[in-house]
Amino acid sequence: MSRISTFFKDAGRFGLRAAFQAVTARYAAAPAVIDLPRFGRFHVRGRDSDIATLRQVFGEQEYRLKVPAIEARLERRYRQMLAAGQAPVIIDAGANVGAAARWFHQAFPEARVIAVEPDAANAAMLRLNTEAFAAISVAEAAIGAEAGFVSLIPADAAWGIRTERADAGLPIVTIPELVADIENGVLFLAKIDIEGFEEDLFASATDWVDQAYCVIVEPHDWMLPDQHTSRTFQKVMGQRDFQVLIQGENLLYVRPEAA
Repeated sequence: MSRISTFFKDAGRFGLRAAFQAVTARYAAAPAVIDLPRFGRFHVRGRDSDIATLRQVFGEQEYRLKVPAIEARLERRYRQMLAAGQAPVIIDAGANVGAAARWFHQAFPEARVIAVEPDAANAAMLRLNTEAFAAISVAEAAIGAEAGFVSLIPADAAWGIRTERADAGLPIVTIPELVADIENGVLFLAKIDIEGFEEDLFASATDWVDQAYCVIVEPHDWMLPDQHTSRTFQKVMGQRDFQVLIQGENLLYVRPEAA
């Protein structure tokens, strides 16, 4: 898509102010801000993938359940958890600069969102974009099946940084320990976009999947051909009673009403 077409598409979705801010940010050496109507202000690095991330999350709305009956079902489950005195927990694994965390916070404002991001530069932007929201907490770590460490594999863009297990380095956190840190916390939703490390996350200790009402996964077989990084999550999710929607780059798994 040409830059002119992108500008007009941004203007149609977010208004002229945000569209002009996106153009200005693209050429700025330092982080800039973009104000999205209904979604608020975001700090972005214009020469990286941050603006494209905002377009995916808030323009394409890739994390919205676009089937009304299923969207209503998720809302009912959220309300039931609150009525039962539970704290719904949303795990944003691969939080990048916080766009998805902010999306989920706006959709489920009384849930606790834990945004997990392994890259220090991304995590700094993530904190900038979430520090005004008490319900969102940041874990600068990798996420995996079991405790340990990772090293980072650089990428051309901030949203493509990968992780691999190592003897030392950045710590790995697990979904159960993150949920356990929240008083009365119960896993509600897990969004997983971890650039191929989903192979590790779903390799063992997957009981947490049985607590989740919705699991959103971006598979990366396209990025890592012949490495079969989606095999473990396909096996785990296929053994359980979920409905699956295909939306953008993501697979959205949602429990049926009776679950």
